[in-house]
Amino acid sequence: MKEVFILLGIAAIAAVVLIAVLVFLKIYPGIGRTPNKTAQAKFAKKTDRFFNGKFHNENDFDLRIGKLDPKSDRNIPKKKIPAEKLENIQRAGKEQLKIAWLGHSSSFVQMGSKNILIDPVLTERASPVGFAGPKRFSEIALIPKDVPDIDVLFISHDHYDHLDYQTIKKIDKKVKNYVMPLGIDSYLRNWGVEHSKIHTLDWWENIELDGITYTLTPSQHFTGRDPLKMNITLWGGLYAKDEHHSLYYTGDGGYYDVFTRIYEKLGAPDLMLVEDGQYDNGWAKCHMMSEQSAQAIKDVHAKWAIPVHWGAFSICNHAWDDPIIRITEEAQKQGINLATPRIGQLLDYESISKYCERWWEEFFYQ
Repeated sequence: MKEVFILLGIAAIAAVVLIAVLVFLKIYPGIGRTPNKTAQAKFAKKTDRFFNGKFHNENDFDLRIGKLDPKSDRNIPKKKIPAEKLENIQRAGKEQLKIAWLGHSSSFVQMGSKNILIDPVLTERASPVGFAGPKRFSEIALIPKDVPDIDVLFISHDHYDHLDYQTIKKIDKKVKNYVMPLGIDSYLRNWGVEHSKIHTLDWWENIELDGITYTLTPSQHFTGRDPLKMNITLWGGLYAKDEHHSLYYTGDGGYYDVFTRIYEKLGAPDLMLVEDGQYDNGWAKCHMMSEQSAQAIKDVHAKWAIPVHWGAFSICNHAWDDPIIRITEEAQKQGINLATPRIGQLLDYESISKYCERWWEEFFYQ
């Protein structure tokens, strides 16, 4: 009889915990609100990528395809990686292309006189809460109060290391327009962002804003801030082009023939921000290995590339600097123009060849 009461007690505790988790997922603002059934019906009419209640990749895959790689003893550096601080940012010249990689996938881009912010996570954690989740191991290069007026803020997908509630809330008043895949707008509207500022796109769709054309490109990935509601929003990359320059950001995704098709449809970008990091053989279909990232650069014929999706958060088991070590080695073998700026360095595309320092080697024993 005593054992029965113990089992009942354990079951009751488990039920309470489950209810608490479900309530948290439902009401906590940092998680946000996924598209409702009305919105999903509109997706189904708009694109053949949405069916059976969710978005699909061009080549559907199982997220987990094997055992995860063992965790490196250098998964996180022992000391925080420094960043150059961005303050008092001035508008760039009409024909300039400037960029500052902010760590992980966050980047600040100046295309002519327009300011573009990509996947900004300007907080200490890639998480819906401030006390748990992946913690930043590098300094924050651009704090919210120093963010200048932003003409376009692009969000590639809804994962916490790309869409951050606290960042959006703190900088929304400075943002003129948001560009994002279908469904991401549900989160922003729930967080109080003005509807007229939000522009959603399907793959290959584009919008022109202030002389720059923004095209949403396909990628092989998945979405979901709530594990019970996966792939109800779309994901993708960004191809931005004005009369002087072009920039392609891959977003997250596994390697396949999409990069060749992007080149064929949109042309060779001057600069490519290529995903490199958070890979694992256990989920090899949704993130590229560094060697695949190098091949993607070749497929799209990018004139220059900067590796992103590393250097801030550890979301997988490889060493924190493994992505940059592997891709620089591969780039050298393949004759790829790879720039490796320090976190927060604001570089001018005209002098990008000066930013090839192997700065991470300073921290190898950390």
